[in-house]
Amino acid sequence: MKKMLGKLLIIAGILVFSAVVIKDVLAEGLSFINGTEADSASASPHEIESVIIESDHKNVKIIAEERNDISATISGDSGKLFVAEKRRKLELTAKEKEFQFLNGFHRSSLVVRIPYTYKGGLVVRTSSGDVSVAGNKHLTLSELNAASASGNMDVTGIRLQELKMKGSSGDVSISNTDAKTAGIRLTSGDANLDGVSGSLDVRMTSGNFRADLEKVAGSSAVTLTSGDVYLELPENGSFKVNAASESGSVSSAYPFADTAHKDHHQITGSHGSGQHLVDIKTDSGDVAIQ
Repeated sequence: MKKMLGKLLIIAGILVFSAVVIKDVLAEGLSFINGTEADSASASPHEIESVIIESDHKNVKIIAEERNDISATISGDSGKLFVAEKRRKLELTAKEKEFQFLNGFHRSSLVVRIPYTYKGGLVVRTSSGDVSVAGNKHLTLSELNAASASGNMDVTGIRLQELKMKGSSGDVSISNTDAKTAGIRLTSGDANLDGVSGSLDVRMTSGNFRADLEKVAGSSAVTLTSGDVYLELPENGSFKVNAASESGSVSSAYPFADTAHKDHHQITGSHGSGQHLVDIKTDSGDVAIQ
């Protein structure tokens, strides 16, 4: 009986091993990859208007610095880089090498370094990797579009016209960033904003939203299905806040010049001329305004 059980375990192990190998091989052979495999990539920022980055399970790190070219490398030895440059677009694709289940938890990262002189757009998409973009307060972009199915996203020190961040499962962090418009879509995860200026459009299903706004420069809307909202407003500015919760409390310690309405579930107050509307709604959660 023991011998029979041992044989069954061995056979099961072989089948599992074979299934993983076949999965890796099929994924490698069937997935379409745009570009040529390379150890690294380099492009002139003056010849590129858009950088498009795609990664499967790898973390993506984008770092702005004083340099002359846009460069990309894979840190670690478990990934492959594919590069394509056409029509003023630089496309970077990071993929796992075959048989990476043998490497356990050793995950490589795609590191992209861009010069401060680059003024184009960035598109970043990952399936289960984290995304970080560090502008170091010297990077100005036309747009940044970041999406991760299962991973955290962090943006800091950037000025840009349009910011879009979308995630299914993971947190979003934005700090020291000035965006004319900033859109956040989260299914499950928290959003934390610190020192952010611009017009916000936030829609979250399950998670908490916290924001310390440097400047209210446009109308903003924050809509949550389930989660708490903590909003810290600037001392100066011209805005009107309407905050409401279906089944939670709404409180405010902010010194509004005019408070038109205030009860347990809703507050409406204005500051300055009330030029920009800040609309906050949550179905299930508390709202606190400072």
